[in-house]
Order: sequence, then structure tokens, then C-alpha cells
Amino acid sequence: MGTTFVAHEQSAAIAADGYSRLSGNLGVSVVTSGPGATNLLTGVCCSFYDSVPTLMLTGQVATHRLKGERKVRQVGFQETDVLSIFGSVTKSATQILDPRQIRRHLEEAYHVACSDRQGPVLIDIPDDLQRADIDPEDLAAFRPNAVQPVSNLSDDVRSVFSLVAKAKKPAVIIGGGFSTPRYAEKLRDFLEALQIPVLQTWAGTDLVPFEWAGRVGPFGVYGPRVGNVVVQKSDLLLCLGTRLSQNLTGGLLDTFAKDALIVMVDIDQGEMDKFDGKGIDIELRVRASMKDFLEVADECMGRYTPPKISEWLSSIESWKTCLPTNIPPPPDDAANYIDAIHFVEEVSEYFSDDEAIFVDTGGNLTWTCNHLKVKKGQRVLSAWNFTPMGYALPAAIGGASVDSSRPISCIIGDGGLILCLGELATVLRYDLPIKIFLFNNHCHGIQKQTLETWLGANYAGVDPASGLGLPDFEKVASSMGFPVVTIRHTSEVKTRLKEVFAIRGPVFCNVEINPDQKLFPVLKYGHSLEDQMPLIERDELQKLLSK
Repeated sequence: MGTTFVAHEQSAAIAADGYSRLSGNLGVSVVTSGPGATNLLTGVCCSFYDSVPTLMLTGQVATHRLKGERKVRQVGFQETDVLSIFGSVTKSATQILDPRQIRRHLEEAYHVACSDRQGPVLIDIPDDLQRADIDPEDLAAFRPNAVQPVSNLSDDVRSVFSLVAKAKKPAVIIGGGFSTPRYAEKLRDFLEALQIPVLQTWAGTDLVPFEWAGRVGPFGVYGPRVGNVVVQKSDLLLCLGTRLSQNLTGGLLDTFAKDALIVMVDIDQGEMDKFDGKGIDIELRVRASMKDFLEVADECMGRYTPPKISEWLSSIESWKTCLPTNIPPPPDDAANYIDAIHFVEEVSEYFSDDEAIFVDTGGNLTWTCNHLKVKKGQRVLSAWNFTPMGYALPAAIGGASVDSSRPISCIIGDGGLILCLGELATVLRYDLPIKIFLFNNHCHGIQKQTLETWLGANYAGVDPASGLGLPDFEKVASSMGFPVVTIRHTSEVKTRLKEVFAIRGPVFCNVEINPDQKLFPVLKYGHSLEDQMPLIERDELQKLLSK
């Protein structure tokens, strides 16, 4: 597909991000100067914190209108120092001052964005240089330095295998470092040979299918209990492509996997060193890209003998059965809303084997990542670390630009959709076959739950009663030209989903969610991972874990 014009520059950066995540190639956004450039910032942060390669091309005032060193705020109309603004959230931010250097800067930007730990780059081009005549044949090219291989990687990989083979209660954690699609199959081959339980960060949701043998699933602050217990009971954690964010470890770092040897493999040394003196001890640090690690692991696998862990595997299976899931029963039709978890489990059955599912933030992300029954070949994509509301729809637009024949779905909350509402028109303008599922609980659910937990339900700006303005999204979508399907009764979920998936082209599905549905289980503040609300008494928890 060619160029896609979106309604807002923030959406342009996010669409480039979505394109890159799904395709594995560089996503590009072109915007005007000043506010057009600054509107990119949220999307650029999404790419920077998740290591997604994108290129932002921003306009700038003519070179003779640049303020330079003059002690003024602005000379040219809309002049804005984008290099300073974007310098901390891009791998490089450069302003073109010589039109004969444009080829070198473009080639260098591509190289920087796509090499080592990937990420966004920005090139700022003054208005007069955009109109300068150049001869492409005379332009200087960029010559990257040769990449030096990691000399001791084979030794490190053999050390990893040695530690895993000796473990009694090991687990492997797979994260967003495998986000490039072409590495997923190699990872699954590696996991099959490793033969230990698999834990997933949300960014690793789609790396193994739901039915994968040995899959435990997600864990963390909003993760299921069984995943957290496996982390806390393990004696070795092999962490691949995950920075172990606080959403995974909880706030008390010295309680995280306190009985486990921790091995980290990451392309960024700083991500492994950041725990020094902070409570988490890293036994072995392997600096390598996931591509290089998997290639060397494949070469060394012949000497690896999987650990004998049948007792450990039996314990995990029993915990899956006995630990409370805190999944509420589907409500009666009289409630006029459905249960979010029940809906995620149901819609899982309708997604195509190659569906690309873009998910926003908040409750819809939590319920989806914890309960979606992912199939091999599907992608689940979100802005995992920056996680702004309003990401999923423009990201899905970028995803649809990769291949308009690939099934694309967007799961977004009402709070997120209001921030990118204009992009509904973009979907219709290009007739993008995106199925938009609005999780409509008529509130900001996580904020509402937080105020209940900490401030005695003293609500402010979290629902219509406390000042939040939300439109009738059914009417909005219908007035714009979408076919609209609403699901508000448990008994009609299957029937309505059949209607949605039978529609070719864009469709808007309004899913009425319980406005008081909680995100449970959730880590209790000041506690370790196994202590999630609703709390289980320590004695009772030990009884459950001993079964």
C-alpha cells in the first residue's frame, strides 16, 4: 500500500510504529514544522521505549530564519527546536544544513534506526533546503563501520545451558526483544529444545500459542497468580529479551525471585546493569541480540541435556487448577453489559490464524494479554512500555498499510478512542478492513479502581458522574459511515461476533463492559508478587501451593 494520510501527526508517528512492528521494516512519518513536529512526540516515545525502528521527517523554517545562537525564543514562524525536544527519545536527531548531505543523512538514519538496539530517528529539514536542486549522482553516501561479533558469545551460551541443566525449578521468560517477526520461529525451536516452563511478558504474548506445551503464561503486577507463583518459587530464571520492568518485578526488587539464579540476555548492557545495588542480583549477563543468541544457541544445543523437572512441572499444573483466577461469572442479560474476560475468551475463537491484533492501554490491554487464546501466526501488538491511551487505532492503520489483505483488529477503550477519534475517518477513507472493538465501560476503569483503593472512591473526572465527557460512540461511528454492531448481553456474544466477522471491510463493534469490573488479581502495594488482591491469607496460600 502507498502513502496513508492520517488526521493527526501523533497518529502519523504511531502508524509508522505499528507498520514497523507488524512488518519488521522501517516505518516513516512526514510532517510539517513546529506543532506538526511536536505532535509526533508521543508516538516517537512508543517506538523508543519498545525499540521499534522508525524515521521521522520534520519540516523546519528556512535556514535564514533559524534563531541559531541569538537570545530569542523564535525567529521563523512556528520555529521550534525539535532536536532538543527529541534528543532524549530518539537514537539520533539531526538537522540538515547542507542539501548535498541529504543522502548521507538518510542512509545513516536508516542504519542507526535498524542496528543494535533499534529505535526511532529524526531528520529535521529546513524549508529552503527542501526546495534545493540536487544531483543524486553527486551525493555522498554513508559508509557504516563494520560490526564486530561478540567474541565470547559461545562461551556465554554454554554457561547458560549449564545453569539451566542443573536447575530443579527453572523457567524461561520471553519478552519484547523478539518482536521482529522473523525471529519467532527460531525462538519456538529453541524453547522446544530447552524443555522448561515458559513465562511471557505482555510484549511476548504472541511468541508462543496458548496451547504451547510448558506455557505458563504472563506474570507481573497485573498478571495471573500462577505466573507470579512460578516466578517466586523458581530456582533459575532465564530472561530473554526482557528488561524486567517494574510492572513485572513489582516495587520491592529484593523480593523478586529471591531464591532464583537470574540469567539475562539483552542487547543493551545498561538494562542488565541497572539492578546493581538495587535488590536484584543477576548471576550471568549475556550481551547479545536475540538473533545472535538464538543462532549461537542452535550451534551449541547438541551438548545440552534438559533438566529432570517432572516434579516441578506437576506442581505448576496443580497451581493452575487450585489458585483462584478471580474471573467473575458472565452476568445475566438483565445487567445490559457483559464480562470483559468472557468476551476476550470468546473473541479468541473468531480471530483468524494470521490476525494482527492491536491493543490499547488500560483494562482492555490487561484483560486481552491475560486471557487471549493466541494461535500460532497471530500477532498481538501494543505500546508496551510507554502505553499511551489512543495508540491502538492509528497503530492498526499502520498495520493495515503493510498488507491490506491481512486480518486486522483493534481493541481499544472508550477513554483511548476519544483521543484518536479523527482516525475513524481515516479508516473509512482508505476502506481499511479493520475490526474495531470498543471496550465501552463508560469510564476510565484503572483510574477509577485506583481512587477506590487509595482515596475511598472519591472520584474526579473518571466517569460521567464525576465530570468525564464521553460521547455516544455508537452514534458517532454510525454517523461516520461504519456498520455498527453492539454487544450488551451475555447470551448474544457468539451471534454478534459472527455478524462482526462476516462483514468485509471496516466495522465498529461496541462492547458494553461492566463499568465496575475490576482488574483482579493485582499486586498489593508494598508486597511481593505472590501477594495479589484479593488477598489470600498466608496459611491458606501455603495450603494451596502444597497441593
